[in-house]
Amino acid sequence: MVFLFLLPLFLSLTLIFPVFLNLSALAEMLQHPQFWGAFGLSLFTGITSTAISLLLAILISRSGSQKMARDAGLFLAMPHVAFAIGFAFLLLPTGIMARIIAALFTNWASPPQWSLAQDPWGLSLIAALVLKETPFLIWAMFSILQRSDVKVSLAQQSRAARSLGHGPRAVWLKIIMPQVLPRMVWPLVAVLAYGLTVVDMALVIGPTQPPTLGLVIWRDLNDGDVMMNARGAAGVILLSSAIAGLVMLSYGIIKLLRIPMKKFITAAAGKETLYLSLPFTGWAMFRVIYACVLLLLVLQSISGHWPFPNLLAEQFTLKAWHRLVVDFAPLFTTIGHAIISAVLAMVLCVAWFESQVPQRDRIILWACGLVLCLPALLLGLAQYRLFLQLGLTGSHSGLFLAHLLPTTAYVFVMLQGPYRGFDPRWRIAAQGLRSSPLTFLLHVKWPMLKSSLWSAAAVGFAVATAQFVGVQLAASGRHATLAMEAVTLTSGGNRALIAVYALALMGLPALAFALAAFFGRGRWEIKSA
Repeated sequence: MVFLFLLPLFLSLTLIFPVFLNLSALAEMLQHPQFWGAFGLSLFTGITSTAISLLLAILISRSGSQKMARDAGLFLAMPHVAFAIGFAFLLLPTGIMARIIAALFTNWASPPQWSLAQDPWGLSLIAALVLKETPFLIWAMFSILQRSDVKVSLAQQSRAARSLGHGPRAVWLKIIMPQVLPRMVWPLVAVLAYGLTVVDMALVIGPTQPPTLGLVIWRDLNDGDVMMNARGAAGVILLSSAIAGLVMLSYGIIKLLRIPMKKFITAAAGKETLYLSLPFTGWAMFRVIYACVLLLLVLQSISGHWPFPNLLAEQFTLKAWHRLVVDFAPLFTTIGHAIISAVLAMVLCVAWFESQVPQRDRIILWACGLVLCLPALLLGLAQYRLFLQLGLTGSHSGLFLAHLLPTTAYVFVMLQGPYRGFDPRWRIAAQGLRSSPLTFLLHVKWPMLKSSLWSAAAVGFAVATAQFVGVQLAASGRHATLAMEAVTLTSGGNRALIAVYALALMGLPALAFALAAFFGRGRWEIKSA
């Protein structure tokens, strides 16, 4: 864990510090003709999408259940870029939405002159981010609410509030949310950082004139000119500093709102109609959109000639799928690195839990928080500079390390609770029966943690398959993954091939989660009479 996770992470971040001293590069980025427009657009899309996602998560999850949490987990299995591609197919002037309008309400013979996708205000990017990040926040909320200590405490407080006349909506807003939201700091920072620095989704569905600042920086980092690279690195520092400033500003605003929030929370029971709520219909909207995206990707992947305004293609073909199989290098590279990264991440995390005392987990958790919350551009640039120093750019070793860092972070966060929460009395009982440590692990502990272990492995695999920024920088044009190919193809016109790569990118995590559900199921099932 130290040599393959902590050491590469902190060595990479150390190599970023010289960028702070390159004042000329910082000045050049500030003088970039698109900087201020792109910066304002990034702030608008990132802050707006985060705020809307949080509001929807709070309102929708009040009516939630375990099924909603499972749905959120399934939605998370769809990579951001794959969802963005399908969502763009809905919004394009020749997309299915325009075709339905033409068929039902108008007599359009040619595509409408609208720009719902890649609109200049970034509204389509905001919508895509909200549709992806709201399920993540709902899943994070349910993860907190299912903790045994939190669950018991909130249940007792909720009963007390209802006995004082507060309705279910008031209980949710006054009792539950004030205790859940402080525990969601890291997920919210991660959502904000991703929204402000997103590259893959912005390349697919984001504005172009000007683009978001993340795209301006991305183009400089991929430029062959050393000065352009330095300017891009300076842009990473400026954007990361802006995120840090926003986090501190948000903390200050929360402090200022403590008094009015305290008055709201402690107010006497009032009319239930005063509190907004989105019932299951709000979550149903997400289900419908995700289903439409998936269906459209499937139809697009097997479509031949599909003239406007036809609702279906004139012919169907598997040529695009054949090309994926023939040009198998990106698929094999993705699968190979994802499997190796997930397996090694599991080995590292389990070895840490078995050899280290729980008090030391805090060090790794902080490191995982950095990996999950730092902008992908910053972390990718830091890794790239380390790989340059080690001569690993363009190699499979560098590509593997670029996959391993985020995969290990997610696997550790997923496993830490279940593994540390394992009842130690089982070990005492096994020792009393003179079982060896290895026998205890193989026949008692790991079988009892089977579901958590398989779930963590599936999450690690899914995270590895979706990596884009850090992996593309590490590959240096010598290797390609499904995520890289999917983003690259969006600049072309072969929609069937784009859909095929998006479905392949989506299908691998789905297969991993299906295998985890199958192999992680309990050996025995108790059925009621």
